[in-house]
Amino acid sequence: MRCMVPSKTLRSEVLRGVWIDSRRAVFIEEFNLLAVADAHWGYADSHRAAGNLLPVWGDEEIARRLESLLADYAPREMLWLGDSLHTLTGRIAAETFVARHADRVQLTILAGNHDRHWTTFPGADGCIQRINRTISRGKFFFHHGDLPQDVPPNSVELIGHHHPSVSLWDGAGTRLKVPALVVSPQRLILPAFSPWAAGTPWNDRVESHETLWAVAPSRIFAVKAGMLRSRTSST
Repeated sequence: MRCMVPSKTLRSEVLRGVWIDSRRAVFIEEFNLLAVADAHWGYADSHRAAGNLLPVWGDEEIARRLESLLADYAPREMLWLGDSLHTLTGRIAAETFVARHADRVQLTILAGNHDRHWTTFPGADGCIQRINRTISRGKFFFHHGDLPQDVPPNSVELIGHHHPSVSLWDGAGTRLKVPALVVSPQRLILPAFSPWAAGTPWNDRVESHETLWAVAPSRIFAVKAGMLRSRTSST
């Protein structure tokens, strides 16, 4: 049964039944599941606590985009794919969001290198939920991507951690860097959900069997590896 998603939602199907949304989330139809990676709740507060006076901004944007995804997809499960916090400073904002929405969606949180000290969180009805390293849903195997994992055979691996982006240019001096999703039949690397994430350029890292999807707020499009390499070599 296909999920009835509002027609205004901007998304593209990257594998059969697997969609990338312009809000940097992956939706898996079979399990009515939304996955995001690298939210880095508390990024600005963490830097301000260290004496770096960043604007007090970011957590509200994370919450707003997550809430809009919940409203549009009404998923059975939302999965945070590690580095949900930047430091433990972000725990209050993250757990406030969880408490606000625990009665409408199953929230599953995996551990990343940034939030390795965040081991539990209060779920529905205040029940303490454990934050694990990996989880499987059918053929889909999820983990953060910072540590090697034993991936089950014939699985599709979904990871975050790397913050991939694609650099675009028009040949006349204009350059643009856009968050990206890396896709192959065996693995997806999600773009960072954090509004602070600059992104790691992936133009020269994409393999011949992979497709790099540029994920902008008003457009999603695939860029083939051959095109990326030829453009890079010409600059």
